[in-house]
Formats: sequence, structure tokens, C-alpha cells
Amino acid sequence: MRPLLLLLLALLPAHAEWIDLFDGQSTEGWTPRAKVEQFKAVDGELHLLSKTNVWVTTKIEMSDFEAELEVFLPEEPGFNSGLAFRCQGAKGKPKGYQIEIDRKAPGGVYAIGLGGWLTKEKGQLKEGQWNHFRVIAKGDHITTFVNGVQVSDIHLKGDKHQLKGYFGIQHHGKGGTVKFRKIRARKIPAQAE
Repeated sequence: MRPLLLLLLALLPAHAEWIDLFDGQSTEGWTPRAKVEQFKAVDGELHLLSKTNVWVTTKIEMSDFEAELEVFLPEEPGFNSGLAFRCQGAKGKPKGYQIEIDRKAPGGVYAIGLGGWLTKEKGQLKEGQWNHFRVIAKGDHITTFVNGVQVSDIHLKGDKHQLKGYFGIQHHGKGGTVKFRKIRARKIPAQAE
């Protein structure tokens, strides 16, 4: 029975290798799309502070993927951030999607410049600690997780959704410094789910 199991596992499509979107040492590969008060690498973390709503984006693009990161939120009750994905646009606010990183709907999915909230389902945050956020996007299917627990499971509707684009992180312009670490993504082969 064991050789058969190994054969079946070998036939399953493998995910691609993880790509680090943050090298842990610098802001290389990330571009602020508005003025920021602070954007720097500190001891393996990206620190972002802004007085205006700002996106900081990568050039790395993916269509079907799995992405994850850890976030430490500032103490401000209404603080709002996000991990953007499948984004388009060369400057200013991108158009795409984000997994919400905030206290109102952590793990919810918001369509940036594409109609707003897709789901406001809410995951559980650990206050004063690092929180793990994960998103899987495969075709029109988006699934999100907060601290290992599934939050959202949606299918995009209509024909105006975006299926490929770059990643980004956000500071909504109110509150203190948000910290990100272990930001990475990997492509999902077309036949995998």
C-alpha cells in the first residue's frame, strides 16, 4: 500500500517554490505610491508609517497563487491595512483586491477600485502580537485565512474581475507604524486546487 501512496503523491501537481517578496534586509523591490513618513527595513521587518492612504507595491505579478505574511498592528482601534494582490495600474491607488488587515474585518476581501467589499467576514486577531494572514487565489476563487483559520471563501462574479497582477501593502493614513514580515508568495499550477 505504501508504494501506491507514494506513486499517487508523485502524480499530484506540486506548488511552485516560495518567492520572498521581502528580503528581510531592505526595501528593495517595493515602491511607495504616495508620500510616506517612514518605510524601512528593521531587524527582518518592514515598517510603514504614513499620514495619507498609501500603497507600497512590488513588481512581482502572479495570477493563481498562495501568499502569506505576518503583521503587527499598531494599538490604534481603527487602524486599517491590507495585502493587495492581482493589482494593475502604474501609479496612485492600484486596482485589484486585498485581504483586509484591520480590526473590523480581518481576512475580509475588498475590491480596490473595482466595487468595494466582496465579503466582510471576520477572523480572530491576537492583540499585541504578530498575526498571520494567508490568501489563495485560483481563477475566480479566493480563500483567506487569519492565524490558520479560514475566514473567506468566495467566487468573483461577472467578467470584469482581474486574474493577474502585482502585490502591495497598505497604510490607510491613520494610526502608528504597521510592521510586516515573512512576506512571500508562490504560484499554483493551473491544474492544482
